[in-house]
Amino acid sequence: MEHDLQELRKIFTSALASDCLDALGYTNQVLAEDIKMISGSGIMMGYAFPVRLEEVFDFPEVPYVGLLKALDAVQTDQVYVTPTNRTGRAAFWGELLSTACAFKGVAGALTDGPTRDLSRTDAMGFKIFATGTLPVDINGRYEVVEHNVPGVIDGVTINPGDLIVGDSDGVTIVPKAAIDAVVERVIEKNSGENLFRKAVKEGMSPSAAFAKYGVL
Repeated sequence: MEHDLQELRKIFTSALASDCLDALGYTNQVLAEDIKMISGSGIMMGYAFPVRLEEVFDFPEVPYVGLLKALDAVQTDQVYVTPTNRTGRAAFWGELLSTACAFKGVAGALTDGPTRDLSRTDAMGFKIFATGTLPVDINGRYEVVEHNVPGVIDGVTINPGDLIVGDSDGVTIVPKAAIDAVVERVIEKNSGENLFRKAVKEGMSPSAAFAKYGVL
């Protein structure tokens, strides 16, 4: 099913997505708490576009070959995902990559390592989830050897086309096979939460509101 991400971003949160995945039996879909939105604001929501890295220890004659192929390939409403196995020798994202992706409507970038050029990417409003910052370039340290292939971060498998939901609480990965069910449940749960809020603001006890609407 096709989904209007622009509309869904108005109601989705990483917590709502996690709750709905729990209800469906997917209980290990959230990345570690040190992966935070360190550039941009609001919610990052898009379809996973993971790349695969290899560590290198020499500067190549022609730099960034695989990285540029991946940047050419990533599309609107995708999230560029760089799993690193937390090696952290260099920054895996930066301002020029953000500029190229923002122009194409890419939803954001996600890595389990550091990023750089933070003041510039934040000024652009480009959404980046990472563990921190580091000025060191990837050239001579890592090569992108494949793109749009499965990856793993913090024990969570991220496949191409999975739905990534990231905000100030963290990052939830919705498997592709569960997207339709999660969207349906988030819409339903969001409606129930609105009714719960209204009820308690009008004086209903939290226990009575929970009994009536089934959300907390």
